[in-house]
Amino acid sequence: MAKDPRKIYQLKIGLSGAKPPIWRRLLIVDTVPLPAFHTVLQIVMGWEDSHLHQFVTGGNDYGTPDPGDHFSETLNESRYKLNHVSTCLYALSVAMTPYV
Repeated sequence: MAKDPRKIYQLKIGLSGAKPPIWRRLLIVDTVPLPAFHTVLQIVMGWEDSHLHQFVTGGNDYGTPDPGDHFSETLNESRYKLNHVSTCLYALSVAMTPYV
């Protein structure tokens, strides 16, 4: 019987700069596609998928490329799995409007 080559990652997901710290710990298989990992992150953090996102690691950005932006170097996240981005920043595009 062949061994299953998949690995289970134990991840600690935290919000940078949050006081008090906001974080979740989860177990996930290393072969999960990045779009599915994005969905998992949305669920475990209690978010509603209302902002653009990217996985940023080692000089590469993985996300949903804008077809009209011919200068973007964003790699299509649907072609990659979690084991391609061992350490990454999950970046959300959030517009902050200061109150005056």
